[in-house]
Amino acid sequence: MAEALESKAQTEAITRRTLFLYGLPALVKGYMMRLMVLYAMKFATDVLLIAPFVIGLIFAVSRIWDAITDPVVGYLSDRTRLAFGRRRSWMLAGTLPFALTFVLIFAVPIDASDKAKLIWLSLAVIGWYTAYTCITVPHLSWGAELSDDSDSRNKTFGVRHGADALGALMALGVLSILIEAESQGRYAASSVATQTSIVAAVITVVVLVVSILLLRESSRHQTQARTNALDVAKDVFRNPHARLVLIVMLIELIGASAMAAMAIYVAQYVIGAPWIAPIAIGLYLVVQTASVPAWVKLAQRIPKHVLWRYAMIGSAITYGSLFFLAFIESQTAQIAFNLVGVFFAGFAASCAGTIGPSVLADIIDFDERQSGERREGSYFAAWSFAAKSAGAVTIAVVGFALSLIGFVPNEEQSQATQIGMTAILGLFPLVCYGVGAWLFSRYSLEES
Repeated sequence: MAEALESKAQTEAITRRTLFLYGLPALVKGYMMRLMVLYAMKFATDVLLIAPFVIGLIFAVSRIWDAITDPVVGYLSDRTRLAFGRRRSWMLAGTLPFALTFVLIFAVPIDASDKAKLIWLSLAVIGWYTAYTCITVPHLSWGAELSDDSDSRNKTFGVRHGADALGALMALGVLSILIEAESQGRYAASSVATQTSIVAAVITVVVLVVSILLLRESSRHQTQARTNALDVAKDVFRNPHARLVLIVMLIELIGASAMAAMAIYVAQYVIGAPWIAPIAIGLYLVVQTASVPAWVKLAQRIPKHVLWRYAMIGSAITYGSLFFLAFIESQTAQIAFNLVGVFFAGFAASCAGTIGPSVLADIIDFDERQSGERREGSYFAAWSFAAKSAGAVTIAVVGFALSLIGFVPNEEQSQATQIGMTAILGLFPLVCYGVGAWLFSRYSLEES
């Protein structure tokens, strides 16, 4: 009876206020991460004049370090036992470093020596990714603890996904300001980048502190994990439901990352309209955000693992259709066809961000029944590690594939090369999502 009352209380706790406060950190994280992905490397090469190979190496090392810290932070947050909370303590500790290192990335002294710029930027980038992990993994884990109710979890992670996409949209707007500043010269670009990063940092600190202080953690989940780190990692991958979800998500994200990596190339070399790329990305993010309520509603009628599989099939069909861009002669028709494809791709992709973490939260409940411990941090650290691994694999695959099909930068591409590019854009994700949907048909953990 006591457990039933506790569960009921948790279910009722998912109010609009709770959802709003939980979504706030995702908003600022989404903004900063997209700006890092879209502009940080360009800023380093074009404004700071750091060699592309060197800055690429810095970011590669930082992402490897980022992947290593995920399971460490997840495991330690599960074992944290403070009155303030397991997740909020880590997020609060990471708030100032998260904001400060973001400013430092865009405040590198432009007239400093090459060595000084490299040291400054390296420490700032690695520090930012470390702080990002200290906030992201506990925040994901916290979402699974807000309620035991399936529908409430869908809403929780739907709000998080929508806020992340909204933050990315804000980053696109600031990106246009930064690119415009570059036309005024390196010093102007450096000044604008520093100013916008300071504004973002201040807003980030305020938003995170408000969320952390006003939204409390559930007392039911404040039990401390006892299993050592190695055994926890083994338990996560021994769990057949978790193992299947992580493998499927890895395959799915490899396909999605390939599409994202090829979008600008196809816009420039196949469609011949590079300006369409940011419009398509913006449309993709808008649709992702707007369609979150639809997926939450659908999950009330269709088992969420079945719904997620349907979305994978929809993504496979949508991405696969983009292969035909190379065979459309009219540029206007190509643009229209591409935007329609992006619209449906954004709609289908929204399901993974909304329903996927909710499915993993159910698996964590299953693990608690088996182990007697709440280990959200370790499970969502594995989730984050898989997502980052997908990005690393995709970069290698796309780079090799572009060389294989005869791509030459800043040149008009042959028809065969254009077909190869749309194959990477469409057929490769088609295969990934098709395999993922087939594998996920084996998922057997029902909500009951």
